[in-house]
Amino acid sequence: MRKYLLCLLAMFAMLTTACEQSVAPQRTPELELTSQDKLRVDYLGGEFEITYSLSNPVEGESVKTTIVNSAMITAVDSSEAGVVRITVAQNTSDAVREGAVVVSYGALSFTVVVAQDYNSTGEVPVERVTIEANQLVGSYYGDNLAAGVGHYWIILTKDGFVDGAAVAGGEYFRLDLMAPMPEDMTNIRIPDGEYRFDLSMSMDEFTIVDIGNTDYSWVDEDMEGWALRLEDAKLTVNGNRFELEAFVDNTEYHVTFEGDYSLTTSIITDYVSSLTKDAVIDVSNCSASVNSYGDYWDCGYNNWCIEFVCNDGMKYGTYLVIDFLNNSTTDFTGTYVASGFSAEDETMPDFRANVFIPGFRVADDADLLLGSLFMVYKDGLCVSQAPLYEGTVTIESNGDGTYTIVIDALDDAPQKNRITLTWTGNFE
Repeated sequence: MRKYLLCLLAMFAMLTTACEQSVAPQRTPELELTSQDKLRVDYLGGEFEITYSLSNPVEGESVKTTIVNSAMITAVDSSEAGVVRITVAQNTSDAVREGAVVVSYGALSFTVVVAQDYNSTGEVPVERVTIEANQLVGSYYGDNLAAGVGHYWIILTKDGFVDGAAVAGGEYFRLDLMAPMPEDMTNIRIPDGEYRFDLSMSMDEFTIVDIGNTDYSWVDEDMEGWALRLEDAKLTVNGNRFELEAFVDNTEYHVTFEGDYSLTTSIITDYVSSLTKDAVIDVSNCSASVNSYGDYWDCGYNNWCIEFVCNDGMKYGTYLVIDFLNNSTTDFTGTYVASGFSAEDETMPDFRANVFIPGFRVADDADLLLGSLFMVYKDGLCVSQAPLYEGTVTIESNGDGTYTIVIDALDDAPQKNRITLTWTGNFE
């Protein structure tokens, strides 16, 4: 698994484990389309699936997709083996339009043509929905998007959270707001005013910006999260009263909230760890797996990943990742020291044999972490996290199918905390 969420108030932390045991290729790969090579959809668009089979996969190779007509096909998700999910936008033109998705694996590929009808009546009915929200949660991120301009992120919902976790059937309106800096840092409030949707991303005060977290979202009965980006929106704030007009998917939402609320402060620091004392990692309720990703980092060494995942799910209990390099595709045992960071590019690890990759933030993005990480979740929310930043990781085979892992590491906090683990067990 290559991406991990930082500890945020955001309700969705949808993490997908995609670690599969790599096997040296013995036969020629075969890629076959198992659904139709032509897809016809109505003018409203929506989500659709393309299915395929892949035989004899090659270590280090992955399925890739290319969109033809991105104005029509707005998103493609190929994270699940055998399935490519596409999102088709509504056709507001007066003619049938076409696009395509090219699915490739190395030199192999197939193309699915997508044709979309238009609304022959010329009229698109607009549904109007009124919602009286009773929950407002959010965060303040300082002036991380524009110097001197406050960045606020809020979620409006009716009964969408229980004990901080999203619930099945919950609906959520998520908004990134640009506004004046807070007057009182001990009691941060959303400044009064009228906020307008800003497609130009000017980052001006009193605007709603779309940086990936402004949308209408919901959780289905299977606790799977979905989101539609807003097409237009206006938010009026007057003290503790919020009035939102949002347009998305032929629906005009009128959402109101009135009541007390509080915002968490999530200003990005130069370090990732949230620990305040030494930590002994508890993996007693976890399952362990080990996988090889080949030369994932494109550095000439084989990349291994050991994961401990809570048996109650990734949103509960301990989650531990050990990301390390060596010269073998079959043997992952040994003692690994922290790689540190490159003298040429201090944002990237110093890749070499027999090191573990420290946990680090990617491009100052609060949401994206890579490398070796220790996290603890409670009720779907990350309550503490730390990178394995310095120290050693030792992995030994006991000759009976079990392995012993000993971690003696430090985090990256200003006052460093020691992180330790001694574990013996089997890998799934």
